[in-house]
Amino acid sequence: MVLRTFLAAIIVIALLFPTPGWAAAIVGSAGPITGATVRGASLQQGTNVFSGDVLEVGPGGSGVLTFGHNAMVRFGEETAARLERQQGTVALELLRGRMVFRSTSGQRVEGHVGDAAILPAQAQEVIASLAYRNPKLVVVAAQRGTLLVATAHDGRSVTVPQGEMVEVALDDTAPAKPPTAAGTPPPPPPSNGPSGKKWGTWVVLGGGAVLITGLVLSEQSETTNPCTNQVSPAQFPCP
Repeated sequence: MVLRTFLAAIIVIALLFPTPGWAAAIVGSAGPITGATVRGASLQQGTNVFSGDVLEVGPGGSGVLTFGHNAMVRFGEETAARLERQQGTVALELLRGRMVFRSTSGQRVEGHVGDAAILPAQAQEVIASLAYRNPKLVVVAAQRGTLLVATAHDGRSVTVPQGEMVEVALDDTAPAKPPTAAGTPPPPPPSNGPSGKKWGTWVVLGGGAVLITGLVLSEQSETTNPCTNQVSPAQFPCP
């Protein structure tokens, strides 16, 4: 009788006061990582990362997270990203800095910036890099496979073939409205982003996007560090 009462109390406590490990799904586990924190605590190799966590990498730091089925992500220094697992898909929202992720047929991985999703164009392995050039401009490069950059507020998309990249502009003002028939009011933009929060930043495609043929290294520092070599996906990730 006492044991049953004790177990019932534990169940009630778990339901009323869930811990992060119980309340959220595991997104992945940390590989080689330095100078990274989650929820203010230092992230160590082998540590699990949960859905909803924000990973921050400080100056001089770097880190790798693995998601299973050979899918993973590498974060550069001074980077922050929110991680979520949504119906089997790992969603990585880049808040600042740069990251390179690999999506495979066994584990789908997506990148998010503002209201835009960076997706595998087909059910294949892709390697994509996302990097902020400045607070209002993000470079998306397809290192392997073909990417699709799609914006939710206007339903637009652009395809990025392997070896090419696209620059997308971020806009904090009201989103552009898609064209409608005369006299028909345009539909309102979606109110929630991939993580269920209100969007505050929209990605502008078309006039704000420039497709560059032939992958060009965005920063000189990339050329001296084989860990972030954007030309050779075979060098990702570093041992």
